[in-house]
Amino acid sequence: MDALRTLHGALAPGGYLVDTQPLSPRPPVFAGGERLGSLDMREWAGTIASMDVQIERALDEGLFALEAQRWLVVNDVWDNGTECIEEVGDWEGTKVPRALAAKIRTAPPPITLEQEVRLRLLART
Repeated sequence: MDALRTLHGALAPGGYLVDTQPLSPRPPVFAGGERLGSLDMREWAGTIASMDVQIERALDEGLFALEAQRWLVVNDVWDNGTECIEEVGDWEGTKVPRALAAKIRTAPPPITLEQEVRLRLLART
């Protein structure tokens, strides 16, 4: 909540805060049109749930008004499996199951990850 208060103070009256969050707890990974498996982002989903509570508090307190909310599928694409595993392995709350990592390493490029993302536009009140 402290971060949201800080952001509220930094925004001009009528300014906007854009909140984007990946929501898929088990987003699928593809290569060559075939599904290789799914990442484990359940820990990250718990983080998002905690953040949502704070956003709701900020809305209830009148710091922000929810102007718009949309869901979309975003594709992350890598040219090789090693690059994918290294990058995704650094994501907070995300695990690459061992069997999936082995498939990704040997899969033909491109490697594609499909994630449902929520986009919210919050107006400073």
